Amino acid sequence: MRPLHLSAKTALLLGVFSVLALALSLLGLAMVDRDARRIAAAEAAQHDYEALDEKLPGMMADPAAQPLLASAVGEIGQYAGRTGQPRIALFRDADGRVRGTWARWPGGVRPWREGYVAARAPDGHGELIGVERRLPGGAALLIARPVASASALRRSLGLWGGGIVLVLMGLSIATALIVGGQTAARIRRLNRVCDRVGEGDVKARIADPGPPDEIGVLARHMNGMLGELERRIHGLRAASDHIAHDLRTPLARVRARLSTMEDAADPAIATQAARAAAELDRLMAAFNALLELREIESDVSSPPELFDIARAVEDAVDLYEAVAEDEKQVRITRAVAAGPFVGDRELVIRALANLIENALKVSPPGATIAVAAQDARRDGEPALELAVTDEGPGFPEQEEPAEPRSTLGGHGLGLVIVRAIAERHRGEVRVENGARGARVTLLLRTPRLLAGYE
Repeated sequence: MRPLHLSAKTALLLGVFSVLALALSLLGLAMVDRDARRIAAAEAAQHDYEALDEKLPGMMADPAAQPLLASAVGEIGQYAGRTGQPRIALFRDADGRVRGTWARWPGGVRPWREGYVAARAPDGHGELIGVERRLPGGAALLIARPVASASALRRSLGLWGGGIVLVLMGLSIATALIVGGQTAARIRRLNRVCDRVGEGDVKARIADPGPPDEIGVLARHMNGMLGELERRIHGLRAASDHIAHDLRTPLARVRARLSTMEDAADPAIATQAARAAAELDRLMAAFNALLELREIESDVSSPPELFDIARAVEDAVDLYEAVAEDEKQVRITRAVAAGPFVGDRELVIRALANLIENALKVSPPGATIAVAAQDARRDGEPALELAVTDEGPGFPEQEEPAEPRSTLGGHGLGLVIVRAIAERHRGEVRVENGARGARVTLLLRTPRLLAGYE
């Protein structure tokens, strides 16, 4: 499942929170309305009780007058029931007989605020709020009013609330899309700069840091950090260039003098000179490899391009096929099952050429070097898998998991450069021993300098 973008997440969260806030508001209004209807019923019941007490003064406190009080309450309750008045009047004597609006006493009578009680109507429908008085001798009087129905208000709240929900959701989503989209665009700009720096372009900067909010402050800090990083890298490169310039000429002079000493009359001197020349050649090869590695890691001027993998494999094999067949009797095979790839064509050819050269160095006469290319996937992205298999002695067991070094039977010198090329393509290099010889697998992906952000 594809993850939501920042703007979509923001819109969804803001919409959910807005609806939740509106729902809580409507719930609060419903609770206020319920209390208002209860208070209105309580005030009406209190008014009825005071009117009854005024018409029958002193009878509630006189036990002898309870039969007359019961008769009066019964008449009032029955009259209210016949005429449909929202008025409940009930009298219950000490024996439990009930007279008035109903023949039964309401259930669930409980205190409700000071001086009032709440109860359920005997028919099970509706709530009552009223005044209950305990009379001498165990009798009781209840004057109550039913709590008005809230159906009309609920319909109104539902109608208006639904409309407000739609409007609020639309406004929330529009606001979130605008704000979240702007925030996501600024973050994408930061990510693009980070990827350019990751590809080796230390000159990349955030052109428009934006307002001095959290993202703007981060962008300014990143620009300052990248400026300091560029300054130090340039200093290191300048120092390495000076060292390279200072060492090239002396090494070349020493090599020339050793060449003259190889023709010396004394065999011992000639032998030692030849050995020293061979060691110096290895040193100069390693020195040149380091310079090549620095060039690969620092040069990001060539943009990625779409190229044919089969043709690139042929170009890499052509560099060594004639030498392999004529001088070492080694055959190079190809197995290409990959489509076009977007990357740095020259670097990919250089990586393959280095792997083939390393394989050729360790392959015995009559061996076969297999070069394979196929499509793959890495972290959900299309990738390219290149593999070179030889029939040489393979890697020492203790060295297989480790980083390739320049002492691995001729393999490591080229593998360091291959690893740098793989990192330029967000890939990796795997080395392993097969049934015969070694296998080096190169996994490449399109550089982020070309991969866009949606």
